[in-house]
Amino acid sequence: MSVVASTDNTRSKRGTHRRLPAGVADAAFASLATFAAGLSAVNLFNDVDRGVYALFFAAFGLGVVLPWELILIPAEVNAVSFPVADRMRRARDTFRMGVPMALLGSLAIAIAAFMSRSLTSSDVLWGLTITAAITTVLSPLQDHMRRLLHIAELNWRAAAVSGVQFAGVVVSLGVMLLLDAPVAVMPFGSLAIANALSLAAGLILGDVRHQRPLEEPLHFRALARQGRWLLTQALAPNISHFAVATIVTALAGAEALGYAEAARVVAQPVLVLATGLTAVLAPRAMEAAMHRDLQAARHNRRVYLLIMMGGGALYLGAAATPWLLNPMKYLVPAAYVVTGLVAVTIVANLISAAMYLDINELLGARKARPMAAVAIITSPILVLVALTARTTEAFARPVGHLVRDSAQVLWYRAKLKSHYAGQNGRINS
Repeated sequence: MSVVASTDNTRSKRGTHRRLPAGVADAAFASLATFAAGLSAVNLFNDVDRGVYALFFAAFGLGVVLPWELILIPAEVNAVSFPVADRMRRARDTFRMGVPMALLGSLAIAIAAFMSRSLTSSDVLWGLTITAAITTVLSPLQDHMRRLLHIAELNWRAAAVSGVQFAGVVVSLGVMLLLDAPVAVMPFGSLAIANALSLAAGLILGDVRHQRPLEEPLHFRALARQGRWLLTQALAPNISHFAVATIVTALAGAEALGYAEAARVVAQPVLVLATGLTAVLAPRAMEAAMHRDLQAARHNRRVYLLIMMGGGALYLGAAATPWLLNPMKYLVPAAYVVTGLVAVTIVANLISAAMYLDINELLGARKARPMAAVAIITSPILVLVALTARTTEAFARPVGHLVRDSAQVLWYRAKLKSHYAGQNGRINS
């Protein structure tokens, strides 16, 4: 390790706690943007169209996987290996390769359009299709810009970018409501506008235009070689998510999927907290795994899990049931139509959040291939549980996540234990 990199790492360790609020603020604004868009969907759509929106949202999750996993995440891992001052210099290379992949990924929306063609009107179908496709292109690029800012330790600039995103959603939704725009264009349309504005803000705040590319250029083939396993690891669950949405709709009706989607919106703050903490701790987690620094890895996990456990317990108590002082009872009433659905969804999200930091450690340890294997093995659990939807109805989706994610958490921890034991916990510098 170079002297410059070592100095950067020391400074990074000292500043981690100071940067955590920026990471949480960033994730909070970004999630509030998605929450506001989702809130418009679950409240303005009828029960059936809410389920159709959930199907398109699952396709959106599938579409962003291609650029994200194949190109953007491998590029971020590569950036972490450079001194902090040089990390933003990767931006031009990654955008050059990421944009075509994002365009290709947007074709996933056509699958949702085909699957829901008989469930809703043509106006709703076209409104969702066009706006969801645009959002699928812009969203991974905007997320990547924010993550690069975190990796370069420009954490508050990343928070400002997501602040622009949140403002963009709120203002665009307000304007569309005033203009009496079609409901179908509002959720994804507001996200598309917000992502375009926040991406532009990120490019400016990251000074990407004036960044000199590194002498060691990035090549598509090299990124794709690493990213193919990440893509496999992410495609398996996302294909399963889409299959679950389709199966629940077929067996229990679009209404049941709509209630599950409303509960997902309410439970989202758990993942917001996890995303915010991970945004700041992920570079440290990757570095710890790269150098088999067991002490640093344990410290990162301790900070992460203590905050997640405390925050998760508080939110479960506040939002799990429709009691008088629960604001979600009034904001997303559809989530509480099925008793216990929100509570199960929050617990499922807490288990999912438990592995966020582990995933970044495994990336730093270059364990993408075994991660892909475990994703392929465990993802069918989602589909198997979904097949019970005639009985479990709206619970089929969160229960599937709870079982699948529990298995993944156990596997990730075992793999990390083996990785650090390979050097008996010593730093390999």
